[in-house]
Amino acid sequence: MNDDQKPSLKSKEVQKALKISSCDLMHMRMAGKLRYTKKGNAYLYDAGDVFSEFEKK
Repeated sequence: MNDDQKPSLKSKEVQKALKISSCDLMHMRMAGKLRYTKKGNAYLYDAGDVFSEFEKK
Protein backbone atom coordinates (compact mmCIF):
# COMPACT_ATOMS: atom_id res chain seq x y z
CA MET A 1 0.00 0.00 0.00
CA ASN A 2 1.48 3.37 -0.91
CA ASP A 3 1.20 6.58 1.13
CA ASP A 4 -1.78 7.86 -0.84
CA GLN A 5 -3.89 4.86 0.18
CA LYS A 6 -3.13 4.97 3.92
CA PRO A 7 -5.82 6.55 6.06
CA SER A 8 -4.40 9.89 7.13
CA LEU A 9 -5.64 12.88 9.08
CA LYS A 10 -4.79 16.56 8.83
CA SER A 11 -3.39 18.50 11.77
CA LYS A 12 -6.71 20.16 12.65
CA GLU A 13 -8.47 16.78 12.66
CA VAL A 14 -5.84 15.31 14.99
CA GLN A 15 -5.99 18.32 17.31
CA LYS A 16 -9.77 18.00 17.54
CA ALA A 17 -9.73 14.22 18.06
CA LEU A 18 -7.07 14.33 20.78
CA LYS A 19 -8.22 17.67 22.24
CA ILE A 20 -4.72 19.12 22.09
CA SER A 21 -3.16 22.37 20.90
CA SER A 22 -1.04 22.77 17.80
CA CYS A 23 2.00 23.12 20.07
CA ASP A 24 1.23 19.80 21.79
CA LEU A 25 0.81 18.19 18.39
CA MET A 26 4.22 19.51 17.31
CA HIS A 27 5.82 18.08 20.47
CA MET A 28 4.22 14.67 19.83
CA ARG A 29 5.50 14.78 16.27
CA MET A 30 9.02 15.68 17.40
CA ALA A 31 9.00 12.95 20.06
CA GLY A 32 8.10 10.37 17.42
CA LYS A 33 4.73 9.52 18.97
CA LEU A 34 2.89 10.12 15.69
CA ARG A 35 4.01 9.05 12.24
CA TYR A 36 3.47 11.73 9.64
CA THR A 37 4.24 12.80 6.11
CA LYS A 38 4.61 16.36 4.96
CA LYS A 39 2.98 17.47 1.73
CA GLY A 40 3.76 21.09 1.01
CA ASN A 41 2.97 22.96 4.22
CA ALA A 42 0.53 20.32 5.48
CA TYR A 43 1.29 17.49 7.88
CA LEU A 44 -0.66 14.27 7.39
CA TYR A 45 -0.78 11.84 10.31
CA ASP A 46 -1.21 8.08 10.33
CA ALA A 47 -4.76 7.40 11.52
CA GLY A 48 -3.68 4.25 13.40
CA ASP A 49 -1.21 6.23 15.51
CA VAL A 50 -3.82 8.88 16.28
CA PHE A 51 -6.31 6.18 17.33
CA SER A 52 -3.68 4.62 19.61
CA GLU A 53 -2.99 7.99 21.28
CA PHE A 54 -6.74 8.59 21.66
CA GLU A 55 -7.12 5.29 23.52
CA LYS A 56 -4.35 6.29 25.96
CA LYS A 57 -6.29 9.37 27.08
